[in-house]
Amino acid sequence: MVGLLLLLTACASGPKEQEVGSTPPPGVHFGNEIVLLDSATEKVAAHMTPDGRVHLVAITAGDDAYHVVVSAQGVEQKEKIGARRYGYYQNLAITDDAQGRLHVALKDEHWIQEKGAWRLAGENRCALLARAGDSMACALDVDGSELETTAQWGASIIGGPAAAILIPYRFRPDKLVLAKAVGDDWSYRNVLDHQLPYVVNLTNPDSGVLAGDASGTFHLFFIAHGSNFYSTRYDTLTFAEDGGTDIEWRQPDGQAIKLGNLESEPARPGANWFIPWGMLALAVDPQTGKALFFARRMESGFGNRTDASVEILGGVFGQPVPLSVKNGNPRRLAPAGDERFHALVTARPGLLYLAYRAGGWTAPARVGEYGTPSMFLIGDSSIQIVSDGRSQALAIWPKREGALVGRWIELDETKRWPSIGFTSFQGMARSFRDEPCGVNTVTHVLERLCYW
Repeated sequence: MVGLLLLLTACASGPKEQEVGSTPPPGVHFGNEIVLLDSATEKVAAHMTPDGRVHLVAITAGDDAYHVVVSAQGVEQKEKIGARRYGYYQNLAITDDAQGRLHVALKDEHWIQEKGAWRLAGENRCALLARAGDSMACALDVDGSELETTAQWGASIIGGPAAAILIPYRFRPDKLVLAKAVGDDWSYRNVLDHQLPYVVNLTNPDSGVLAGDASGTFHLFFIAHGSNFYSTRYDTLTFAEDGGTDIEWRQPDGQAIKLGNLESEPARPGANWFIPWGMLALAVDPQTGKALFFARRMESGFGNRTDASVEILGGVFGQPVPLSVKNGNPRRLAPAGDERFHALVTARPGLLYLAYRAGGWTAPARVGEYGTPSMFLIGDSSIQIVSDGRSQALAIWPKREGALVGRWIELDETKRWPSIGFTSFQGMARSFRDEPCGVNTVTHVLERLCYW
């Protein structure tokens, strides 16, 4: 009871909502809001194909999967995929291949759309999909017992404080495995950090990002769980002809596959900066290979923080560049070409758009309001911004009325906006009312209590 009172007090005493206009800054153009799907959604994956169309797959609150095609003129096609029930904690990813086919990882199914028709290509274990140059890759987490990772000790506590019992157990940490597409199937090539003690779990939404660039290089950004902490790791790779034979993966059916062991590195956002769980996002400029991600630094004062972007190029991490939003929550990134990036930031109930160019961010503009019709639905996994490296992007988000909507956003190719840092932005508006509970580790359920 005391905890609930503290929570409600924090909700009531959170920062005030910031007034942000719906008029985009110079050089940024907003299209009209369009209804993409007249249903509440739990999870969305989206991909832009070379023709500029966006293909999205949405898992609805009714556990159906829909494929929606969106062009500059609006929704062109909507169809259901599969006949099973699909959920929030199940695989969902989409990309295309060099032959122009769409691939969807949906639960344990691998779907391929070719010449406008969908077919079930086989079983699926992939959690992440991406294309780099002419190659397509899949990332999945594999049970440590299949990979024979080094056994470790853990412990569970059973009982209350007065009669707690500590029960030790042994486990082998699960690891990320990467595969290259070969026809309709996969050639498994590498395992990441087989020797390290951390655990991966891509079942958790937003636990990993796989992206590619035109050179054929894949960029992998993921959360690694330690015994009492988590960290974020980063790696780039290309598929060589010989994937290596350092590690044996013995699958449940008895088949043995030889894998090469790759070593990732900790993501380094800078001293006193960290990457919060809900801010795991990565976008890669397809032409230059420059990557961008979000980081955070806690400031003095309860719940006060500064968010920033960090560049990676050639394995070198840049200095954090503060966003022009105070106390929002950066959610998604997409490449915008010419080493620019599109970004979406939540500041409940508003969804904000910002654009990045080396050295600074534009002022934020309100794209719309987002939410869910029920406190038991999580809206964050339906928020997307999609581009393949062009100045046009499609922002996608759920509404409290129970619909999935979108808005096209375009950057002026000839316009070079002035960089707006956080300091200059402070004088323009008040602080956002985001995460009024004041604790950035609050769970989605408690967050719903604050806003419902």
